[in-house]
Amino acid sequence: MTNGREVIPSLWNYRKISEVTTKVGSGSTPRGGESVYQDSGVPLIRSMNVHSSGFKSDGLAFIDADEARKLDHVIVQPSDVLLNITGASIGRVTTAPNALAGARVNQHVCIIRPKEELSSSFLSFFLASPNEQARVMNVQVGATRQALTKAMVLDWDVPVPPFHEQQEIVAEIEKQFSRLDEAVANLKRVKANLKRYKASVLKAAVEGALVPIKNRQTTKIGEVADLVTKGSSPNWQGFTYADSGVVFVRSQNVGWGNLDLSDIAHLPPAFNEKERKSVLRTGDVLLNIVGASIGRAAVATPEIEGGNVNQAVAVIRLNKERMLPKYLMLNLLSPGTQAAIHTEKVDVARANVSLSDIKVFSILCPSLAEQGMMVAEVELRLSVIEELQGSVEASLARADRLRQSILKRAFEGKLIPTKQPQRSDSYHELPLAAESSSPYGVTR
Repeated sequence: MTNGREVIPSLWNYRKISEVTTKVGSGSTPRGGESVYQDSGVPLIRSMNVHSSGFKSDGLAFIDADEARKLDHVIVQPSDVLLNITGASIGRVTTAPNALAGARVNQHVCIIRPKEELSSSFLSFFLASPNEQARVMNVQVGATRQALTKAMVLDWDVPVPPFHEQQEIVAEIEKQFSRLDEAVANLKRVKANLKRYKASVLKAAVEGALVPIKNRQTTKIGEVADLVTKGSSPNWQGFTYADSGVVFVRSQNVGWGNLDLSDIAHLPPAFNEKERKSVLRTGDVLLNIVGASIGRAAVATPEIEGGNVNQAVAVIRLNKERMLPKYLMLNLLSPGTQAAIHTEKVDVARANVSLSDIKVFSILCPSLAEQGMMVAEVELRLSVIEELQGSVEASLARADRLRQSILKRAFEGKLIPTKQPQRSDSYHELPLAAESSSPYGVTR
């Protein structure tokens, strides 16, 4: 691993992982895959459990004693370093909790067991640092999947300062991370509260509790809609995507109360000739009815006028003398209707809600003027919530950058005071892809 890295203090020597570990290796997935997993037994650690912020037990699998014996070469010991070596989560790293001693790992997770001269926590934090993560992202074996091979891991150079200094650095990182974790936990509580408040605003609105209304009659969507339909797959009709032409809305374009047209697709105009029933008009209400995004809804804007939709998106065209599109959208996004959508969905290959189910959803139907007042009040309140949510997300992003900055400074020797003796002959430099200036007076 020879990409550029910050120059380390001259008291720290680089060593190969092969030189400072007693074990490096990954396991395998039991034959039969998830079908052999059990509710209890020997834990099997997978990549989903390994996060640089710590070990996550959600999704932890278990295997029986016979399957575990086949993985006796990858028995986890307390404080082993666990490194994801394949796929989208490549590079995520943590230390094994004591409670998981005796667990096994699958082929996506590599055990790295340091010798006594190298702290597991120090190694884990080093591998999680920005420069090493950038190094991981530059590595790819195979055309379709990122991977680190065992040979690459063994050849990885790591700094090995005096052990007492490793402990001091780890203690300082953990102290600063602890403060950061507390702040992040507070931000996440605020985020959850804002989400609950948003739901309560929608609930109050559609129940007629947000603004005074006189007409409290209810109606079914099918009674106030001129059209309830859905689109179709272009593949089924023999069409392929084009660089321009008819705007084609898919479920990923229908957000929570808005449209995301950043990756909008296009189809040849002939598609609209074949699928006239789902040609879009401004003001149509779009509802996702298939898959993981089921229940998301938005109102069609002029940008997609004359476009079309696929089979995962329902189109609801209202009688606008009876109901406003934005009012229906708020109803669809409200907790009650969301619960109904998820109750009515049928889990086959993918969860879906039928058009007939949509038509019988019951909603409060006040006058158009009252609907307008309700929409205006909800939009006012939601704009305040969304502004606060944006501030929270920005703060969470800053916290993540600060976490990376702490690690970067730690492995530049800037987190705690370090002695800087003259560079010795034993100092080992990696060849670099680009020259850089050393903060310690060494030109690289």
